Amino acid sequence: MLLLVTSLLLCELPHPAFLLIAEKSDLRTVVPASSLNVRFDSRTMNLSWDCQENTTFSRCFLTDKKNRVVEPRLSNNECSCTFREICLHGGVTFEVHVNTSQRGFQQKLLYPNSGREGTAAQNFSCFIYNADLMNCTWARGPTAPHDVQYFLYIQNSKRRKEIRCPYYIQDSGTHVGCHLDNLSGLTSRNYFLVNGTSREIGIQFFDSLLDTKKIGSLGYSDCSRQFHRSKTN
Repeated sequence: MLLLVTSLLLCELPHPAFLLIAEKSDLRTVVPASSLNVRFDSRTMNLSWDCQENTTFSRCFLTDKKNRVVEPRLSNNECSCTFREICLHGGVTFEVHVNTSQRGFQQKLLYPNSGREGTAAQNFSCFIYNADLMNCTWARGPTAPHDVQYFLYIQNSKRRKEIRCPYYIQDSGTHVGCHLDNLSGLTSRNYFLVNGTSREIGIQFFDSLLDTKKIGSLGYSDCSRQFHRSKTN
């Protein structure tokens, strides 16, 4: 029996830990954006900024190109927030609002998918078979140059362990798939990232969320995925 995990990009439903839309903050005086020094770590999905004294209100959120908002909960004394189960390949804008007893701060941080349009890996899917073996495959982007090379990275839901593809499947020297013979490091929800390199142009990345423990049912997240069960002889 062969289990097929197919990734369908919807990216619509939020994880319960997030609020979709929050009320606007009451910012009386806004200082220049550089005051907060907002930065984002894509490996941990952590957005952080410089702490301000006497903070009375803090808010962080992201907005995608379809104007959908995802906002983690945080307390006023926190200077960072972590986004879970989101896809970034469509490009997002992060925003931080902070109120202190004296003034208000706010800053936006753009996170685009840099590179030529159409160079990212496409048609990404994974097959799980014999319970603990998995093949993931993808296709070369239609505008990718001849020397493009793709690389697969996987993180479990806790973002504490990163798995690099141990065995690549190649087509004329280009990585178009990956074989994993040990799934012990994966959790029920896992983040898959396929990025690329080229000497000619920048290559866009593709990311996806897959639920490897609920194959045959629907799995939902900010990057919603639908999983299909297929049988082969």
